[in-house]
Amino acid sequence: MTERDEGQRMSGFDTARGGRGYRTEQVDAYLAALRAEIDAAHRRVAALTELAGQLETEAAALRAAVETLAPPTYETLGARAAQIFRLAQEEAAGLRERTDGEAQEWYATAEREGHETRERARRAAAERRAEADDEAARIVAEAGAAADGLRHEAEAEATAVREEADRAFAAVREEAAALISQQERAHRERDAAFDRERAEAEAAVERRVADLSDRADQVLAEARQALTDAQDTADRRQAEADAHAAELIARARAAEERVNRESEREIREHEARRDEIRSHLAHVRTSLAALTGRTVDPDE
Repeated sequence: MTERDEGQRMSGFDTARGGRGYRTEQVDAYLAALRAEIDAAHRRVAALTELAGQLETEAAALRAAVETLAPPTYETLGARAAQIFRLAQEEAAGLRERTDGEAQEWYATAEREGHETRERARRAAAERRAEADDEAARIVAEAGAAADGLRHEAEAEATAVREEADRAFAAVREEAAALISQQERAHRERDAAFDRERAEAEAAVERRVADLSDRADQVLAEARQALTDAQDTADRRQAEADAHAAELIARARAAEERVNRESEREIREHEARRDEIRSHLAHVRTSLAALTGRTVDPDE
């Protein structure tokens, strides 16, 4: 999978409600697809290992077929022919022994390299998969914690603003009630001669109430503005958290791409080693056929 393919896959993600972050189910599906690709790489390595075992079985069958061949005799041809035949047998036995040793060494090397390749691929894939899962869980946890923190801060600030507005209104009511009570006492204590003063006092009260009402309106407007600012701050922090999460996911994809490339490279090397072993086995068959005068079936 190329970086372009990864980009196209990411561009198909839908954003969550409110435009904040990607939808959780699509991120989970994407991570599951990455894990499936790693498992496929494991299966390819296992298939190559099985093929190496088959080649080893084929070599054993060839050795068994050679051992079942009846040794020819040339005693009737005279001492010179018998000596030549013995020398040929000794040379063939030496060649067969060297060939068998070399084949065993090749098979041992192939088996060891195949096992090491599988182990490296398995460990690397498990580590990358665990890192991707941990990173995704951490991203989700951080985003959730950040959103909860911002929401709690906004709610606390809104509560404080409402409480301040309530206190301001209560103070206005208390002051107005006190002024009205004072005026009523003055009205009871004074006679008609004080009507003008009472009217002036009432006018003063009304002005005071109007001033306090204006102040309350101003406090309420400031509270609303503070709430709006808090919401803007929460949105900005959420956007930053989403950007950070996207960056971490991009890093996880890049790491996964490196793992895939390394696995494919190791598979190609393994296949090259397999072809080399097959070529060597073909050479061994040809040598045995030349020595014994019998064509060995490759399927034996």
